[in-house]
Amino acid sequence: MKRNYSVYPSMIGGQSGMIWSYDTPTVQLPFDENHPLDVSAAKCHDLTFCLWYVSPLWQFNDAAKTKYAFLGELNKWTAVSQQRLASIVINTENTQTTVTLQGGPSEAIQVAVYHPSLPSAIVDCRISQSNGQAQLVISPSTVICN
Repeated sequence: MKRNYSVYPSMIGGQSGMIWSYDTPTVQLPFDENHPLDVSAAKCHDLTFCLWYVSPLWQFNDAAKTKYAFLGELNKWTAVSQQRLASIVINTENTQTTVTLQGGPSEAIQVAVYHPSLPSAIVDCRISQSNGQAQLVISPSTVICN
């Protein structure tokens, strides 16, 4: 790259959400028409590569209208994949989201959720030996893995 760029969701046919870089996965920032991705030519050039991920923001139907984003596995090139993610189900009241993860029996995985009311939402999940799945439950006040 020869110069700095500001990238907006509308420029790439994308949607708003939370964005983070492969090299600083625990720092998530808003990505929308008021908060572009600023790409630095000093950081991203012929001798390096830069990679960003975007997850959509969802909103609960609670009094605070809590917003959250499922980020996936921060230590993987593909943070959210069909091989890992079996389903995402939002209850009819829109007060809880259940993400069903799949993997090998007893496999330990870490998944991340952007959740403004929690200081860190990196959750350890263990895949069940019986059905090869784990359930990540996101609510307006908690993120837990069953």
